[in-house]
Amino acid sequence: MLSPLLWCLVVNKLLTRLSEGGIYAQGHVDDICLLVVEKFPNTVSGLIQWALHTAEACCDELGLSVNPDKTGLVAFMRRRKLSGFFEPRLYGRTLQCSMSVKYLGVILSSRLTWRKNVDVKVRKAQNLLWASRRACGRAWGLGPRVVHWLYVSVIRLSVPFASLVWWPGCQTASAKKKLSRIQRLACLAITGAMCTTPTHVMEVFICLPPLELVVQSEARSAAHHLCSLGSWSYLHPNRGHSSILMHLQQSDPIYSMGVDVMRPEFNLEPKYRITMLTREDRTKGMGAPPGVKGLVWFTDASKMKEGTGAGVYGQSVRRRISFPRGRYTTVFQAEIYAILACVYEIQFQNRPEKYMSICSDSQAAMKAHQAVRTSLLVQQCQKALNDTST
Repeated sequence: MLSPLLWCLVVNKLLTRLSEGGIYAQGHVDDICLLVVEKFPNTVSGLIQWALHTAEACCDELGLSVNPDKTGLVAFMRRRKLSGFFEPRLYGRTLQCSMSVKYLGVILSSRLTWRKNVDVKVRKAQNLLWASRRACGRAWGLGPRVVHWLYVSVIRLSVPFASLVWWPGCQTASAKKKLSRIQRLACLAITGAMCTTPTHVMEVFICLPPLELVVQSEARSAAHHLCSLGSWSYLHPNRGHSSILMHLQQSDPIYSMGVDVMRPEFNLEPKYRITMLTREDRTKGMGAPPGVKGLVWFTDASKMKEGTGAGVYGQSVRRRISFPRGRYTTVFQAEIYAILACVYEIQFQNRPEKYMSICSDSQAAMKAHQAVRTSLLVQQCQKALNDTST
């Protein structure tokens, strides 16, 4: 764990220098991307050359080096010729401007058409599919269920990688036709049907959605997740790949609702104690289990066809509270909300007792208060417990 941390500290120094000079720099592990946006080509060349000189100086200070053979240069533009643009140099080597470059598994072309990226995805999936076809045939080899699992869990997963960026490239007729070839080969391998069988019939028979819909579904899921974490940023929400979030929110109003997700955080100094009772502790007989003292409260939650509900019962104060939570709340969220409502009720009553015990039958809810926080509701409940314990 120490080596990645030290590497991030080293790369962060370089990225900070480049950002201070007006260069948009991003790094992922040992892959660094530099983006320069200017109106005139000679200005772009000068900024790129300055950024490369800065990278060389930083690497010399730290005893590192950059391989010019693995460094790509692409000009994203609509022009066919760049007048005034000179190719920069890195460690005495001139970087040739190419028509495309591969960064983090995505092929970026100079016109951002995504045609080459789709071709590479299709070729890779076909190679994997033909490799798996060697182990099966119409009357021998792997069974249909195993071949279906291989396609869905291994081959198909390689296609929608980073689809949030390039999903508009699979909406054209030519891209859909290329993607359907992969699906057709998989359907023939799974069903063993004749080569004249229509692809759509086999897809319906084995419940496989078209690949372009799978790519778009993965892109929607990624966009919704980034938006929920507050990491979704864009310049033109109605254009390009950024429009997928708008399409998602227009398709169903539920996607415009708030979500119970957050960046992971640690609760390093909890002011409350959680006790997990064993089976022997629960079957000892009458009386309070060990660790339960003071005012005793019970919380519970359940889910039925009508919706989800939560309840709180105060054994010592004879207090009963119930809360309907609607159709979209999970049982786990209802359990956490019941504990939170119980804490608020304890704060409202302001009893003089020194100890309070909240009993819950949800082991997941109890462990969530001890683990890393990934839920806003759990964070709110932990904060309320800490405030009550002071």
